[in-house]
Amino acid sequence: MLLPMTVRGPWYITTRAVSDYLTVLGRDPDSVDDDAWYQAESELISMAEETVASGRRPKRMRTGAWRYRGPRPLRLSLIVVDEPRPEGPLPQLVRVEPSHEVKASGRFRSS
Repeated sequence: MLLPMTVRGPWYITTRAVSDYLTVLGRDPDSVDDDAWYQAESELISMAEETVASGRRPKRMRTGAWRYRGPRPLRLSLIVVDEPRPEGPLPQLVRVEPSHEVKASGRFRSS
């Protein structure tokens, strides 16, 4: 499912980020219905808002992207880039990666 980026929080949410998040949750991004997709997107927007509001400082990655540690309980790694886009000046959440806790729990299934 390819949908345009959404902005309803501090960052644009890319389709890749939603797809990653669904994968972390053990769902196949290619087989979820629109409601499940939009629910995952809404959850990422809430995570982004909570992460920014918390004042947690991100770490700069070698690629130039920023790695934020998401809120509990999952503590996902939220990968954000801040290059301007035609859609506007906001940073973009481009990837979502599982935390060490999620990997260890067995809830993460890599595709």
